[in-house]
Amino acid sequence: MLKIVLRISNLLFAPIPIFWNSVVFSCLYFFVGSGSAFLYFERVSKRSVTPILRLFGASIGKKCSIQTGLTLHNCSNFKNLTIGDNCHIGKKCFFDLRDRITIKDNVVISMQTTFITHQDFYVSSLNKKFPSKRGGIFINSHSYIGARSTILMDIIVGEKSVIGANSLVNRNVEANTMVGGVPAKIIRKDFV
Repeated sequence: MLKIVLRISNLLFAPIPIFWNSVVFSCLYFFVGSGSAFLYFERVSKRSVTPILRLFGASIGKKCSIQTGLTLHNCSNFKNLTIGDNCHIGKKCFFDLRDRITIKDNVVISMQTTFITHQDFYVSSLNKKFPSKRGGIFINSHSYIGARSTILMDIIVGEKSVIGANSLVNRNVEANTMVGGVPAKIIRKDFV
């Protein structure tokens, strides 16, 4: 009987979990620290993801489906994240927000995709040879990124492009192009 009452109350008071997830995230962020808040964010419900992203500065378009388990790294807020209208972000994607990540309209990003916007050897002696650098990522409209792909800094993915699963994108992808592999190479051009 208790299970039935709980299910009915969940249906009747659906916005409450979104509100409480936002409150808990905000409290963790301001009173405990961003690290704890971001760990909590990885576990919030799907319906809470978009409101929390917007609350902390991300620009999210209409009719987006953003799955749970997102990891947001190197940021104090989400202002470096812009997602257009009608986009899908799969489960457990990783966003390095040291620099700007822009995703235009009608883009599908499959699960466990990684976006890296910086390189920093930090305390390593290699830091002298490879100084820190960063750069944004720009994904144009109507593109598809396959599962477990990695997009590195300073990359522009052209409109109507397809990136195959498990690809490492370290060069710009032209419009209407299909790429795949490590590193990603052109598979097909002008296929749309």
